[in-house]
Amino acid sequence: MAPKIYIAQDPVLEEVLDRASATLDGQGWDVVRGPAITPGVPLRLTPEQRQSLLGDVDIIVASSRSRLSEEDLDASPRLRALVFPTIGVDAVDLKACTARGLMVANGATPENFLAMSEATVMLMLVLLYRLHESERLLRENAGRPQQMYARMLRGRTIGLIGSGRIGGGVVERLRAFDPSEILIHDPFLTPETAPEGVRLVSREEVLGQADVISLHVPLNAETRGMIGEAELRAMKPDAILINTSRGGLIDEDALVRVMGEGHLGGAGLDVTETEPLPDDHPLRSLERVILTPHILGHTVDLYTVMPDVLVENATRIMRGELPLYPRNPEVEGDWRKRLDGLTA
Repeated sequence: MAPKIYIAQDPVLEEVLDRASATLDGQGWDVVRGPAITPGVPLRLTPEQRQSLLGDVDIIVASSRSRLSEEDLDASPRLRALVFPTIGVDAVDLKACTARGLMVANGATPENFLAMSEATVMLMLVLLYRLHESERLLRENAGRPQQMYARMLRGRTIGLIGSGRIGGGVVERLRAFDPSEILIHDPFLTPETAPEGVRLVSREEVLGQADVISLHVPLNAETRGMIGEAELRAMKPDAILINTSRGGLIDEDALVRVMGEGHLGGAGLDVTETEPLPDDHPLRSLERVILTPHILGHTVDLYTVMPDVLVENATRIMRGELPLYPRNPEVEGDWRKRLDGLTA
């Protein structure tokens, strides 16, 4: 029997998913594509769609534009694993997958997480130097300002909330800029596992001491809205806030209020609660805010390797091997028991 794989649609990753689908189809896989997705509305399968699309698949491929329920995970008695082309796996409850002995693989390639690390540092520099304001001066033939406004990254205190691969890449790249100090709040880090030269602190210390704060945590029930009005007001008046992780971590209404009052030196958001961001969203009217459509880390380099990694992860899983990038490697024992049950 040919391996059967369900590959969700995603307008952002259309090229990647189409190329992976074509490769697997050419290798004899039975490829099932998901229904079309409305931009800004995460796809949730109906019971009828679940039965017809997932009822006998070996692998599910999804992205952040989908939402997978526990019913989806239980729809196929043959299901071995879930594969994500991206780093983020927030479309599914990772604990629910692990409890079922399901392996979850993602696309944590260097081209993926290091592109986001570079882009994050870029946002820090653009906002500290107020690049768009300088650009506007020239475009409008305005005179040079009487007072300079750019600030160096050198000598500044940088704070990261969460770390992981992307945060670690940010730390590596920041060292060349000679910041005063790098603070990290991450309950999963210890002095032994933290990047060299950083200081592990409480979230309150990051908020109160950092000149630049960057978020690097997944979106879940615990982190949703973690930066609200109280947290924003606890930051320095001229602090820079960066979010290249997931929309929903920041209370956007509170951000609009606080920045509208002149608090904070700037914000860089590659992700928002609703994507694409509505035309009339008040974030668009704020000065000192850079908004990009969840695209900063989507480089040519990444899109070149992403389909191949997806195919390799899926192929290894069907052979009973660990994928290139397991997101929940601790499930391996239960996963192999699940596989044994499928072949018994």
